[in-house]
Amino acid sequence: METGTELVSKRATANDAKKKHGFWKTCVRLLGILLLLTLVCGAIMTGYALRYRTHYKISFYQETSPKVDSNIRIAVISDIHTREYGEHSEALLSDLRALKPDLILFLGDMVIREQEEYQSVLDLVTESTAIAPCYGVLGNHESERIYYNNDRDLPEKFEKAGLKLLRNAREDIHVGRNRIQLFGIEGTAYGFEQYGGREFMEKTEIDPDAYSIVMTHIPILFESQLSEYDFDLGIAGHVHGGIVNLPFVGGLYSDEEGFFPKLCAGKYTLDKQQSLIISAGLGDSKLFPPRINNSPELVVIDVNR
Repeated sequence: METGTELVSKRATANDAKKKHGFWKTCVRLLGILLLLTLVCGAIMTGYALRYRTHYKISFYQETSPKVDSNIRIAVISDIHTREYGEHSEALLSDLRALKPDLILFLGDMVIREQEEYQSVLDLVTESTAIAPCYGVLGNHESERIYYNNDRDLPEKFEKAGLKLLRNAREDIHVGRNRIQLFGIEGTAYGFEQYGGREFMEKTEIDPDAYSIVMTHIPILFESQLSEYDFDLGIAGHVHGGIVNLPFVGGLYSDEEGFFPKLCAGKYTLDKQQSLIISAGLGDSKLFPPRINNSPELVVIDVNR
């Protein structure tokens, strides 16, 4: 016959066994939940990535100026990274034709540094020139291909396709009765002086009677360097809308500003009340991380009196 001490010991052992069994059941359930959440998040991210490789939005911005007599419509193609919307980009080109822009501006990162083939974007430029005059600047991916991948002919290829590249240069153009000064600034976030941007802007003349547009690839150049000049409209890209767009917060990350960048996508006002419009871009340089809650965009700017 078992003593009281033995009975207590057996019950304690049984309780310990039940606790261990319960602990492992809880662990298995938690692992199952985590696995399910991982699969769901993965599916959502994959869905976003796949959708955003075939769909984009058109974002319209309105600007007013006493310097213009009639409407000027500008279409902005930024950071497309050789992506095609439709076969031979026909979906994108169809939208451009329907929008009837007076100018098409390419804001850089048309290529991917590591990708040797970029004929598709050269073809896009050629087709775009049949819609409106095309002007552009180089992005960091073009510069890296030129200087690190020895693709010295890249600028000439785009020029032959019909893109007028402004590499620290100014172009005086007319749209209807409107006079426009278009400036293209080259350089990295911290290379305004090194790449000749400062020297060019100091030497060039901004006509106070013409509507002046400054375009550069990297937006932080406007806040740190370009905002001191008396232009009317700045346009940039590069940041891909912060990659992930957080509700009520905005973009998650940019290479120059880190987490929660100030300059991300949309419209901003600079120190001298110049407008700055930043495109979230039409493509990605990598498959990961994918855009989340951050649709690629074709930017359209209407400038009216």
